[in-house]
Amino acid sequence: MSNLQPTHTTHVAGRARILTGAKPTADLHVGNYFGAIRPAVQASLEPKNEVILMCVDWHGLTDRAKILEPGKQTAGVLATYLTMGFSLENNMCILQSEIPQIQEMAWYLSCVSAVGLLERAHAYKDAIANGKEPTAALFNYPVLMAADIVTFDAQLVPVGKDQAQHLEYASDMVKYFNNAVGHPVLFEPKAQIQETPLLVGIDGERKMSKSYGNHIPLFAPKKEIEKRCKEIKTDSKGLDDPKDPESCTVFQILKSFGSSESISYMEERLRKGTGYGYGHAKKDLFEEHERVFGSKRELFE
Repeated sequence: MSNLQPTHTTHVAGRARILTGAKPTADLHVGNYFGAIRPAVQASLEPKNEVILMCVDWHGLTDRAKILEPGKQTAGVLATYLTMGFSLENNMCILQSEIPQIQEMAWYLSCVSAVGLLERAHAYKDAIANGKEPTAALFNYPVLMAADIVTFDAQLVPVGKDQAQHLEYASDMVKYFNNAVGHPVLFEPKAQIQETPLLVGIDGERKMSKSYGNHIPLFAPKKEIEKRCKEIKTDSKGLDDPKDPESCTVFQILKSFGSSESISYMEERLRKGTGYGYGHAKKDLFEEHERVFGSKRELFE
């Protein structure tokens, strides 16, 4: 251990190294675009950034029921990001399972991490609270995530508030390791907390999620997208009644990906109400979806 040298000498001056992870999953939807894909694409287009997009297929194995799924879905995840404009100039896309050094780093970090720390992890505690039998992989999930980060000397890691604990753990593990070897070998990452509001699904109640069946896919066939838009739940206000855009699920979904012009148009028409009902709004949502995502369907396929 005494010969270990600091790893944080590879950063390009004036450029921030950002690591963003994407779990392999089929049928990415508007919620994924709003919360993860668009921010990653925008970050990749900034010359001052060096973005590492990692498809975290090992993380997809923590649930024993899904152990065969990640391999089938990996290509689709990376293809989605690239289709939506992720730039490979100064950035890279990688597959977690092709980097054996991550597992090696995870082992080193596990050697300095207390069991009590991992027992306090939200995902593990939730599994126990819900009567599930968590796997050892789920228990060690924070260690593997920390290894993802420090293996690539990531300076910033964009996460939602629900993932902030993982970054705190990664920072703690880096400190434990550096203290154990007697000098700062590993670079301590910082969380980039994303203040992304919750996007409600077409049921108008829960967050948009494939597991709830309330999602709108990105690249599904045109007829399926149109059907999904028509299924969005709304209140009972009539055609000519003024409507509140902020409580309208159709409008909230449009805001997550639409152009400023389409958003302003729907907001104005809803507030006025005259001659503009929810059916019109759903049609406008579908057409904007086709403009933004439908035009890229062939490229994705």
